[in-house]
Amino acid sequence: MSAADLFDIERPSAHPRVGQSRFDEGRFAEPPNEAAVDQRQIVHDSMAQDHDVQDAQAEDEHVAQEHFKEGHIEEPGNDLGLLPVAPVAEAGHRRGGRARPPDRSGRKPLGILLSLGVIAALVAGIFFGGRAIVGLFSTDPAADYSGQGSGAVEIEVPEGASTGRIADVLAGSDVVASAQAFLDAASGNADVMTIQPGLYQMRLQMSAEAAVALILDPAARLLDRVTIPEGYTVARTLESLAEQTEIPLADFQAVADAPDQLGLPPWSNGQLEGFLYPATYDVTPNSTAVEILGAMVAQFNDVAVETDLEANAAAVGLTPYEVLVVSSMVQSEVTLERERSLVARVIYNRLDQNIALGIDATLAYELGINGGELTTEALNTDSPYNTRTRVGLPPTPISNPGQPSIIGALQPAPGDYLYYVLQNVEGEHLFTASYDEFLAAKAQCEAAGLGCG
Repeated sequence: MSAADLFDIERPSAHPRVGQSRFDEGRFAEPPNEAAVDQRQIVHDSMAQDHDVQDAQAEDEHVAQEHFKEGHIEEPGNDLGLLPVAPVAEAGHRRGGRARPPDRSGRKPLGILLSLGVIAALVAGIFFGGRAIVGLFSTDPAADYSGQGSGAVEIEVPEGASTGRIADVLAGSDVVASAQAFLDAASGNADVMTIQPGLYQMRLQMSAEAAVALILDPAARLLDRVTIPEGYTVARTLESLAEQTEIPLADFQAVADAPDQLGLPPWSNGQLEGFLYPATYDVTPNSTAVEILGAMVAQFNDVAVETDLEANAAAVGLTPYEVLVVSSMVQSEVTLERERSLVARVIYNRLDQNIALGIDATLAYELGINGGELTTEALNTDSPYNTRTRVGLPPTPISNPGQPSIIGALQPAPGDYLYYVLQNVEGEHLFTASYDEFLAAKAQCEAAGLGCG
């Protein structure tokens, strides 16, 4: 199963109606115009009479004898040597000349053979074309069951399946009596184009109309819906997935330990943290750990394309991976979307001025604890993730950020901010470039019991 099997992505399938004919614009040749042929013969005869003089008669006899000797038979009324429009009936004598000698070669005139071929083609065209047209306009109804059906059967709509392919699947599982009946019932129903790939529970021997209604009912789709919030770490994501599905945690952990099979971008440094995009996913009972985690990475890749992550990272002077690290810190620091670009600005200003970031969430990530559980001893730990004692970014993302945090890191707000302090329970922060203002705001935060100590 591909990554798209786990998303509600609209299936593009414009399928031509089955059984349509291409004979709608066929044309038949007009029959020869006998009057025109007769007119040509009259003109020819008249010309022969006008030149019926002795010298011309002798010349005509001489030419006819020479052509007869060479096996040539001349058709009348064609000075350019072209075939006549229609075969001329053979006469006993020709005016102004001798009677036509018999054809001793045993060959039939080519004009007659062509005429017979045209007639045969017309007859065949009428026969087969007529059969096709009759089939096209046949009013015989397609085989169909009646009623809502009985029992239960699982069917799978393949990835990228057209309406015709779905009809074949249903007919092959005896859900409907014929694929054509399903196509007829689905005709004109635009909702059929929204059928997603995956497993569906249908009933046996349903009427085509009932089958269309059931497969469009979300309750018929066999899937589980799992949700991963923004800011979850890989470890917490795997635990949540195991809880929401029947897949053992060990299966997810084994896949996470070999992330190269998940379609990570080449600049991921082989790390999975940051790339399990937080969202709601539809998974089927047959989904595997590889498929689910692969779908999450695929969704991250889609977001990276939508945000033009690589090009915009270069615009802020960072690599795509470094932007993802910043995005994960932004994700951990604020909850209000409008503040994400402000936190990113504080981070970039501190990096530019070689000031330690002082974001405790980075150390909490390494220790596997919440930020509120950090002790004084832990804060003094010498670690690449301790951004109080180390200048620069931590070595990896510290969570899986959502798109708003990624955009915030790619589009930092303008300003010279170096500090931010929580102001109220609604999650609003004060952003400032003044250390004294920062200290005053921090004291107010502590007094309000907002956890700024």
